[in-house]
Amino acid sequence: MAVSRPSALLALDSSASLDIAAPVARAVDVTLRRAVSMRASDVHIEPLGDGAGRTRLRVDGVMRTGEPIGRELYAPLINRIKLLAGLDIANRRLPQDGRYSVVVDSRRIDARVSSIPTLEGEKLVIRLLDHHVALPKLGDLGMDAAALAAYRLIAHAPWGFVVVSGPTGSGKTTTLYASIAELDRSARNVCTVEDPTEACVADTTQVQVNVRAGLTFPTALRSLVRQDPDVIMIGEMRDAETAAVGVSAALAGQTVFATVHSNDAPRTIDRLVELGVARHSLAAALTGIVAQRLVRKLCTACRQVEAVPAHLRSVFSPAIAKWFVASACLVCDGTGYAGRIGVFEVLEVDGAIREAIAAGVPSATLAHIAAERGHRALHHDAAAKIAAGVTSFSEIERVVGWWVR
Repeated sequence: MAVSRPSALLALDSSASLDIAAPVARAVDVTLRRAVSMRASDVHIEPLGDGAGRTRLRVDGVMRTGEPIGRELYAPLINRIKLLAGLDIANRRLPQDGRYSVVVDSRRIDARVSSIPTLEGEKLVIRLLDHHVALPKLGDLGMDAAALAAYRLIAHAPWGFVVVSGPTGSGKTTTLYASIAELDRSARNVCTVEDPTEACVADTTQVQVNVRAGLTFPTALRSLVRQDPDVIMIGEMRDAETAAVGVSAALAGQTVFATVHSNDAPRTIDRLVELGVARHSLAAALTGIVAQRLVRKLCTACRQVEAVPAHLRSVFSPAIAKWFVASACLVCDGTGYAGRIGVFEVLEVDGAIREAIAAGVPSATLAHIAAERGHRALHHDAAAKIAAGVTSFSEIERVVGWWVR
């Protein structure tokens, strides 16, 4: 892998247009400007095998086809982006990672660039991070009133291990930012370890992981626990050492927020055990688990009412005979959806759950114990959002899945 040079800071030209005759630098600028204007989180620049290529944008979690790139422009465009990101343009056989920054409409946007060789040619993916986005509020994420109240009790506790789980792109980091944004950071020492750092938080010590420089998650965490922390946020637990340090900090009296990849709250226990956390330590430290997904919200300007299919009516909810489905209009750019919202389950870890964790009960049994104590699983919140017309059944099936088969 190439070593990144210091980030370049560029201003994009709003008058440019993307065509083969335009200068390569302007083509790059316009590609990123269009992506930012469409609220894209990622830009994919993909080869088509004949020297030409195309762009695709991930908007609201879904890929959209962007502009074609002519064969005269594709290779120079790839090289231009690699140079900006500090990558080796002569190296087309190995993956590389880099970054640079641009300014769009007076907003600084970080572009995290990843290159990989494919059978058709070299592909780039650019992750766009807007540091000017306002910190989210917990009340705006989509938790229902009961789940929000339960989570706030967990998040504001003086100590504990709070884990937010879900797949990549499910909004876990957003939930963590919203959690620490509600804390009194002027009276508490709040620290984060992230890769990447997605937003700047006032009165917070934020550490950006740099693996090539030797600053890994475990290294940064071990240093932070010696910095008199009250709250530690771990961007992602990827290995046994990171998980062990996080649990140890919670047992020592700190509040530790962390994310992990898992499908639901009960299975998060299994995932943490797989990472090497001892069950007795986990049972003692864990105070709460949030499992979540991000789903697209129906466009309120064009959504349509439709009868619930007969085979789903009795199982989904006998009281609901109709629901909303997506349509298309100019407001939602023909997609039927506008914006996203979270689907959540919040598992409060009480005495019975701690005993079950320490005893090593299977996740299915743990889910049953939690349900008996009033826990609402992920699909319950999904059903409520369908019934309220916030999202559609097809969107829930696409992102969350469904228990009806």
